[in-house]
Amino acid sequence: MTSDPRRLALALGLAASLMAAPPARAQFSLGDQRSGTSSGTFLKIGVGARAAALGDAFVAVANDPSAIFWNPAGLASEQRQELQLSHVDWPADVRYEHLACVLPVKRIGGSVGFQFGVLGTRIDETTESKPYGTGNSFVYSDAVAGVAYARRWTDKLLIGAGLKWVHEDLGTDVGGPSTSAWLVDLGSIYYLGYGSVRIATSLTSFGAQLKPSGTYVSPYTGEQRSYDGFDPPTVFRYGLAFEPVENPQQRLTVSIEANQPADNAQQLKTGLEWTWQRRLALRGGYNFNADALKYAAGAGLYFSVGQTHASLDYAYTGAASLGAVNRLSLDMRF
Repeated sequence: MTSDPRRLALALGLAASLMAAPPARAQFSLGDQRSGTSSGTFLKIGVGARAAALGDAFVAVANDPSAIFWNPAGLASEQRQELQLSHVDWPADVRYEHLACVLPVKRIGGSVGFQFGVLGTRIDETTESKPYGTGNSFVYSDAVAGVAYARRWTDKLLIGAGLKWVHEDLGTDVGGPSTSAWLVDLGSIYYLGYGSVRIATSLTSFGAQLKPSGTYVSPYTGEQRSYDGFDPPTVFRYGLAFEPVENPQQRLTVSIEANQPADNAQQLKTGLEWTWQRRLALRGGYNFNADALKYAAGAGLYFSVGQTHASLDYAYTGAASLGAVNRLSLDMRF
């Protein structure tokens, strides 16, 4: 249990202040007009069942390999080699497979992380004259590969940065284009010195437009045109997390986060994680102003095989009329 009541009161006060301002703006639709203006939007699909079960409020928690997605600074908190395999069942038969690993390297005074993800589905080809299908199908796929570095600059401050390559195959099987770009991730976590309270920020998927090379012939005018470019789905996150309860038997983590995506309105998210004896974890999260993907819940089981410590995590997110999003993750720490 947090030993100083004043520290707990301060933590709760910080949480309340973070929640107070964004909802006043979140009740408006400012930013909604930017929906659909970015490319590479698969980069907004959260990886890691644990983070998803917290309602994606993970920027200030970020202490497993999925930190390379949410906040690369969190990689510096890893003390051992760790590997995470993540699977996402997205609506419309879309699958997203993601691998992330962390390697602490004493020689360079920090941790190095790697990630590789592939999203894909098969789509039936349609035309104006055959709206129900031509009998052909094609593969739509996205891929991301990247590396990140993080270190503790002081006993309270963690800093991290990452570089990733993003590729979209927009139906090359049927004459469609493809596009690629290099994007940057930045992040920080700062412990305030009051119990376990920490604040965090991250800027992810920042970079140049994704624009297909080459030209195409307009089916309406017959003229040759160049493809338009679209910005990547950059997101600025800031939030805080703390443990009001922490002892050998149990641990309760509270996380609150605000997101400002470049292609949508601001969002406010919160999550809770209760861990019992480092064997079982129950989690829940809520996105206050999302149209879908509002509620999230999940659980985790911790176990050991020899010298390898592992966890199996599951997350469920309700997607309203789209159904549900299910995630599974396996973490192994060596």
